[in-house]
Formats: sequence, C-alpha cells, structure tokens
Amino acid sequence: MRAALASVGIAVFAIVLVSGAFATTALAPTGGPPGDSSEPTPRPSYTPIPVITPEPTPRRVPLAKLVARFRVPIEGASLPTDPDLYPEAPRDYRAGIHEGIDFPARTGTPVLAAADGVVVRVDTVFTDWTAAERERALEASVALRYTPTATLDRVRGRQVWLDHGDGIVTRYAHLATVADLALGSSIAEGTVIGTVGSSGYPEGGPHLHLEIRILDSYLGDGLSAAAVMHAYARAFR
Repeated sequence: MRAALASVGIAVFAIVLVSGAFATTALAPTGGPPGDSSEPTPRPSYTPIPVITPEPTPRRVPLAKLVARFRVPIEGASLPTDPDLYPEAPRDYRAGIHEGIDFPARTGTPVLAAADGVVVRVDTVFTDWTAAERERALEASVALRYTPTATLDRVRGRQVWLDHGDGIVTRYAHLATVADLALGSSIAEGTVIGTVGSSGYPEGGPHLHLEIRILDSYLGDGLSAAAVMHAYARAFR
C-alpha cells in the first residue's frame, strides 16, 4: 500500500512540472528504499552538526515558487548538459541515486547563494572521515542496496544549507571551506557562502553538489532524465 501511494505521489509531481499544478510530497523517504522506514546499521560514527529545523510548512508547494527562483551558484557557470550530473542518476558505488545537480569547478572557486535565504546549517567545525571509514560505509551501503541517511550526509562532506521559505531548502555540498556565516542569519542571493572542494567523496573530484529540497523530497525525485533537466532549466534563470 505504501509503495502504491509513493508511486501516485511521483506521478503527480511529474504532472506538476508539465502542467503548472501544485507539487506534492507523497514520496518515499530518501534514507532507504521505498516502503522501508527502517535504517539498518552500521552507520558511520560522527557527531551530528547543528542544524536549525525550519518552521512547519504547508503540504504543497506551488510550482510558481520554483520557476526562475534561483541563480546559478557559480559565477559564469551554466547548467550542465550531462544527465549524470542531475538528480536520479545512479550512484552504484553506494547503491543509491543522485539527489542534486553537480557543477564541476576548480577547488577554491567561490560558491554563491542561489537565492535569498536563512542559514540553517553551516559546517564551520568539520572533520572529514578517513578513507577507511568511507570505504567501510560505502561497502555497507552496497550490501544494504541503498545509502543510509547518515552515510549520505557524510558523502556530501562540508555543507551549507539555506532555507528559502515555502518548504524550499538548498544544500551546498563537498565544500572546501565555508564563509563566516551564523546560524539563523539572513543572506542575500549572490553572497559567497563557501568554496568548491571535494570533501566527503574526494574520488568525485572538485565540484559543487547542489540540492534543491522541497519539503521531504528533492526537485527531480522520480522523474525521467529529460523531465529532470527540464525542471532544473525552469528553476534557474
């Protein structure tokens, strides 16, 4: 029954991107396979980084809230043309799927806020996991056939999250450094929030991993490659 409801939610969300209706979030949890709310061990051991929990949000997000809402977060960059750099691309090394869009860039390239927002996470104190810890966690993910939430967070490395209201949050991951930002502070679009790096998963090389989270899901969840790229083309200006 739960899997059926998830399928309905995905179908509605796909229709939203084409018709301009309201986006729903009847989607499976991102920390495990559809229909499974458990999260088996093992998990990588680390101290969770403080995060401000956004205020309760509506169950629906109007499509108009996403259209042309964001700027590309790296000066002079464009949206990638490779579907493998978008959400829903497989990530076999951890038995998971991609949940964001990647912008390859040199280490140290400034990362800019994609829209006005409030800082709800900034990893000012961050210790990357060791190669051995990473290998063990990824092997465990492959054995589980999905990536546990804690492992996925560590793979993202050093991060900044911005809450844009309306149930929309952007996550900037694999950062080399973060700017001097305070939790709960408001920042303007285009503000430098950090620099490009490869923390969390150095094998991926330096790039910015950007996620657009919508309530309990992410932009592109459950869509075809063509539909995902279309959705991101509409979300950025």
